[in-house]
Amino acid sequence: MGSLTPEVRGAHELASTMDQVLASHREELLIGLCSPSKLGSWLMMVQECRLARDDEVTRDWHGLHWTGALTSELYVEARRSGRGVLLLHAHGGSDEVPGLSETDSNTVEEILPHFGMLLPHVPHAYVVVNTTHVAGLVQLGENRRAIGRLRVVTNPLRVWTNRAWSSALPSRDQRQAAALGESGIARLRRSSIAIVGAGGAGSQVAEMLAHAGVGRLVIADSDIVKDVNLSRTHGTSPAVLGKKKVKTAGDLVRRISPETDVVTIPEAFPTKRLLTELRDVDILVSCVDGVQPRNELNRFALRYAIPLIDVGTTITPEPFRVDGHLSLVMPGSHCLRCAGHVSDVLINEEQEAARRGRYGINEGRPQVVSFNGLLASAAVTEVLKLITGFAGPVQGSREWHYDPVRGELREVQLAPGSCRECTWYGLKGDLA
Repeated sequence: MGSLTPEVRGAHELASTMDQVLASHREELLIGLCSPSKLGSWLMMVQECRLARDDEVTRDWHGLHWTGALTSELYVEARRSGRGVLLLHAHGGSDEVPGLSETDSNTVEEILPHFGMLLPHVPHAYVVVNTTHVAGLVQLGENRRAIGRLRVVTNPLRVWTNRAWSSALPSRDQRQAAALGESGIARLRRSSIAIVGAGGAGSQVAEMLAHAGVGRLVIADSDIVKDVNLSRTHGTSPAVLGKKKVKTAGDLVRRISPETDVVTIPEAFPTKRLLTELRDVDILVSCVDGVQPRNELNRFALRYAIPLIDVGTTITPEPFRVDGHLSLVMPGSHCLRCAGHVSDVLINEEQEAARRGRYGINEGRPQVVSFNGLLASAAVTEVLKLITGFAGPVQGSREWHYDPVRGELREVQLAPGSCRECTWYGLKGDLA
């Protein structure tokens, strides 16, 4: 399990409101209503946020203050919706953790116990940020913890932490730093990535992320290595037949990058342990075969605002056709159901096949190592974009299709609009 320090997380609405707070020449109060999650650490998912109006706050040389009417309004709405309250403002500076002023400390002691007593089942937070770091406290009932980080899930990801990090560049990363920047490498070294499915595509994603030097890698798969896997699964050999796929993938990563913290989970998503471990990763890479696990991962990523990169290949032998896809799902944009990779029809077909005894429906499908390899490489590139920002800001979800017969990797434009899954699960946390 990762850190138990609390986190505040949001998407585009939080990003735009945070930008207003940081750009303002006066202190602004950001008010947020947050869906809760208490799987391990406390997580507050910012569903709604806005700046306080001038008639709701006062400013003096001591700092920022707000009216009792605003506090009452927040309590009523939080109680009605079962959500927590976020209060955030900015101090100047960068490259170091901001301190709480005397006014901030007094406000914390007044407001957090108040909300903790009135609404004890969801976390509430008082947060101070500058351009790089975050400080503050989160209260759940009578318990209180220092905030660990604030994450805005855009592309690239924006992360504020409560600690200063070493800027030393490992010698092995010098070539990458020349392309991705030293700050990009530093973010990569602090990143946490999960891979669900350690077969042909997943094992190659793990290998490349190890070479890239990610800080933490969670690998999940319940299967064992069989002889049929040797033709396409990296890190395998006849000597590891019968061993768990996650064991061979984890050993491969450790040989390449001893500095990477590797967590291997020999379970099929979803289990309680996987839900807890994956909820706090920066990016989730899906390399699963079935529609139902893809559906579960899609919903999970929507609930907790985790960028989801999905890889899949379908090969039709006669006539010979190959359709490989790479999908990037971002919060507030298209999901896998929107793109057609998940549907009730596909799920029903898979379930009907299982009822008829074809439980291994996906195991006998054709696969080729190089077809998986190109998509795995493209998936890792999308990870690097999200973490390091080397490609600049990118809006929304995206989709690519790969046809090795024609030698094409092309981007596909997704239809406008969103599906029922986006609306129902988006940023709902444990409430969905």
